[in-house]
Amino acid sequence: MLDYSEQNNWENDFGQRQSPIMLSTHDSQHFADYLPIHANEFYQLNTEIDDHTTIRLTGMGHATIFNRDFKFKQVHFHAPAEHIVDGKVNPIEIHLVHENEIGQTVVVAVFPTLGNANSELQDIINNFEEGNRHSVSLKLTNWISSLSTGFHYQGSLTTPPLTEGIEWLVINNSKLTVSPKQVDWFIAQFGKNNRDCQPLNERNVQYYNK
Repeated sequence: MLDYSEQNNWENDFGQRQSPIMLSTHDSQHFADYLPIHANEFYQLNTEIDDHTTIRLTGMGHATIFNRDFKFKQVHFHAPAEHIVDGKVNPIEIHLVHENEIGQTVVVAVFPTLGNANSELQDIINNFEEGNRHSVSLKLTNWISSLSTGFHYQGSLTTPPLTEGIEWLVINNSKLTVSPKQVDWFIAQFGKNNRDCQPLNERNVQYYNK
């Protein structure tokens, strides 16, 4: 189990392009368009895993991202959120991990807002088995919108081995909601599992906002 209180001691020999980062709608390179992402079908979740840091669910699905074809690999959760946007810390951040045939990895980060309980997330919570990996049959139907605004940058995994060369899309206009009770459940189960923001180190960050 990762100790987030000791994250400054996590081994990191991968350079100066680490994630998460602080994001700014004002200081990024602006594109007057939506993020070029489209989930081509619903994502089917087949396995739910307690990895002692978060819930991780593997499954199937396809997305077109910057005109490249990607397969959906897994989804997991961080509470509170890892990326900070215009100084705001969101209550939870969802990471949808994708990979293409040549091994490129894109993580799509989504910030649900506090509101009504998310029924699909509640199914995930209800199916959780502490310490176990087990089969599930769950669908994610509207977690990525083709009318998404947000950020695009090059970074890393946010947990060890902190590998760089990870492409990030951070969506900031998600229509998903979660209830305070659902967020509290994640924190009670796993503790606060957000990595601190890392230095930008002069990276280019693109902001897409139609």
